[in-house]
Amino acid sequence: MRPWLYNTLYRLGIAPWDTGVRPHLVDLLESGRVSPESGPRVLDLGCGTGAESVHLARQGFDVTGVDYAHVALERARARAAQQGVADRCRFVHADISSHPMPGVDGTFDVILDFGALDDMTGEPRAGMARLIHRYAHPGTVFLLWCFYARKEDVPRVRFAGVSRMHSMLAPGEEQELFGDEFVIERVDSPEHTACFVMTKK
Repeated sequence: MRPWLYNTLYRLGIAPWDTGVRPHLVDLLESGRVSPESGPRVLDLGCGTGAESVHLARQGFDVTGVDYAHVALERARARAAQQGVADRCRFVHADISSHPMPGVDGTFDVILDFGALDDMTGEPRAGMARLIHRYAHPGTVFLLWCFYARKEDVPRVRFAGVSRMHSMLAPGEEQELFGDEFVIERVDSPEHTACFVMTKK
């Protein structure tokens, strides 16, 4: 989708993915798999209105959230200020399919993507994958949530759930994009979606 459409959906409060902190992230924190003691720097790609970024900052992480929707970033900054973690949250307007992103330096201990990579196709998707590789170091944990199916296996049109109208990762594409440099673990998620916890080798 185009930035203007994202901005419109956020402005109207009807972005369907803007639902709060995802349970897969909560599980990762509660398991101790990631913690600010083991690695405090987080990169939240396609951070939207900052639910995950602010939640992590409240746990003691230092978070950089990146999005190309100005409206979402304004709301993310307001959320961080309201919850008293503006000093641990930085929100950057940038294209997450192109490295380097201005103002985003170094590598990160945790990288998040809840539905950005699968929203891209072709070169932008490949570019975002390269960006993730470049912002990761050995031991980085990358949490990826995506629509995940072959187009022929989902309905043509569907009002609730995944359909061919959605962009998605094809089964095995996560291996093509990340398998050479990450150990990939798939965790439970609803039909035609996937959540992967990947660790940089």
